[in-house]
Order: sequence, then structure tokens, then C-alpha cells
Amino acid sequence: MGTSGGRQSERANRLACCLLVATTSIWLHVSPALAQDSADGFRSPTGNIQCMFFDDDASVRCNIADKTTPLPPRPQDCELDWGNDFSLDETSRRGVLMCVGDTIVGDYPELAYGETFERGNISCVSERSGVTCTNVRGAGFALSRAQQLLF
Repeated sequence: MGTSGGRQSERANRLACCLLVATTSIWLHVSPALAQDSADGFRSPTGNIQCMFFDDDASVRCNIADKTTPLPPRPQDCELDWGNDFSLDETSRRGVLMCVGDTIVGDYPELAYGETFERGNISCVSERSGVTCTNVRGAGFALSRAQQLLF
């Protein structure tokens, strides 16, 4: 009985070792992609506004944490978070106030006042008055604590 139990224990140890190596290899392989994704965005100098760019659909999404304006009425079909996220893609004719069930809030680098962050045909400018994102059509949104405009 001691020999059989010893073999099973040895097999379990080898399996655990292999799983640890495989898990570590997968984690090391995935980590650079996650780091790259987190850098594809920015935050305002105050940290109140954070934006992330998405290459798959050539779009930007921004979240504003603190604002002094009341929310517009929630759409009847929106059962998720409402009023803090805005989006724009390259072909949009107007910025969009989003109903979302996830978040883009993360650890993004600061976009200093007067600086522009561009991806494809979308650019976002950080100013003391807030963040404005536009596409080549001139559509977009402007975000600040005092107001959130879609155009």
C-alpha cells in the first residue's frame, strides 16, 4: 500500500508542477498585451476623465467620474450604468451617451493640458476646461464637470 500511495503522490506532484509551469507561461505571454491595452488611453490631469481607444472598431470611449449637471432621462431599455460614458467612432455623425455594463476606468497616463491624443481619425484634446474628442467629420463630445456636450 505504501508503494501505490507513493506513486499517486508523485504523479500528483508532477501534475501540479506542470500546471504551475503552464499557468506561468500563459500569464507571461498575456501580460504584455494587457499592458499595451492599458496604455492605449489617457486620463485628464485631474483624473476626472479617462478615455480608452479601441482599434477593432476605430473608436474612443470616455468616462467622466464627477459632474455637476443632472443626468438626462435614462432610456427605457437601459438597465445598466447611465450618464457617465461617451463614445465616438471614425464615421459617427454625433457623439453618443452610452448605457454600459462595464468600465474603462484604469491606470492611464496623464494627457497634459494643451496636449492631443490621436488614434486613426479620432483626436482628443485635454484643456483646463475639459476634454474634447472629435473625428474627421467634426462629430464628437466635450466633457467637463460643468457640462457634457454631444455634437
